[in-house]
Amino acid sequence: MKKNIKIAFVDFASDFDIRNNEFSTLLSERYNVIIDDVSPDYLFYSNFGREYLKYDCVKIFYTGECIVPDFNLCDYAIAFDNLTFGDRYIRVPLYELFQYGQRYRTLLDNSYKRIKDKSAFCGFVVSNDQGMPEREEMFKLLSKYKKVDSGGRYKNNIGGAVNNKLEFDRQHKFSIVFENCAYPSYTTEKIVDAFVADTIPIYYGNPMIGKEFNTKSFINVHEFSSFENAVKRVIEIDNDPELYDSIKSEPKLTEARTNCEELKSFLYNIFDQEIECARRRPVNTRTAEKEEEQKIYDCYLRILGRKIKKIKSIIRRFKNKAL
Repeated sequence: MKKNIKIAFVDFASDFDIRNNEFSTLLSERYNVIIDDVSPDYLFYSNFGREYLKYDCVKIFYTGECIVPDFNLCDYAIAFDNLTFGDRYIRVPLYELFQYGQRYRTLLDNSYKRIKDKSAFCGFVVSNDQGMPEREEMFKLLSKYKKVDSGGRYKNNIGGAVNNKLEFDRQHKFSIVFENCAYPSYTTEKIVDAFVADTIPIYYGNPMIGKEFNTKSFINVHEFSSFENAVKRVIEIDNDPELYDSIKSEPKLTEARTNCEELKSFLYNIFDQEIECARRRPVNTRTAEKEEEQKIYDCYLRILGRKIKKIKSIIRRFKNKAL
């Protein structure tokens, strides 16, 4: 008979399905999973809210963002950093999970679609304008050579945002693939999407990217002394069909691996234990949680203070005009 486990999911992205996801699916193979938002014994939480502070149970933090886990607030964590912390942590990059994992697996079995004829030079799909300024710098430098098609909401130059990023990328020989921030080991789905679209990624973000992906199969901007030199390499490849084809034919992965079995072992280790034995965070964790709550409260006060100050300024201007 399967062991009953009561779990909840909070603070995930709005499109996260609490009943159908990698975590609940893996756990269902071994346990009878009960979703209980009121009094769970185990809580999976992410970085899109603060609901997790309301719970006192075994807490498992997950993030695909550039955020380092706070082990004073969670018992276990699943993230991107290269950390060793006993049985409390496992590295699982975003590209291995959820809908992104399906694309990654096409690189593992080499089943992604090949596109022989490319009709356009380079694609650029960005909608978040709060990312690294280096993205815009590369976009401008490459645009001096040839038009770079911007298909996102940011810097859009094709008449509107594209509905299908993958199909858009498939039209292009190259893709600008810059992470939202540059940080060791922080690799998202972006480079995988470019490979699956059968385009050559122009990559910047994780300086250790070569540990995961073969740097002969893409343009690793980290390897160049300047962005200008990286652009020169793009131009060289663009004008040499044999060189372009040889780069595209390179294996994409440094090591064909998936963390699925490791993730299973990590989770089963947590849930096979008695609940009290599974706890790992410090006994004074409520102090850490209260400090986190205070930070949020202070942030709200600062924002409110600025708003009040602005309103008072507007009122004064109206009064002065009335006089």
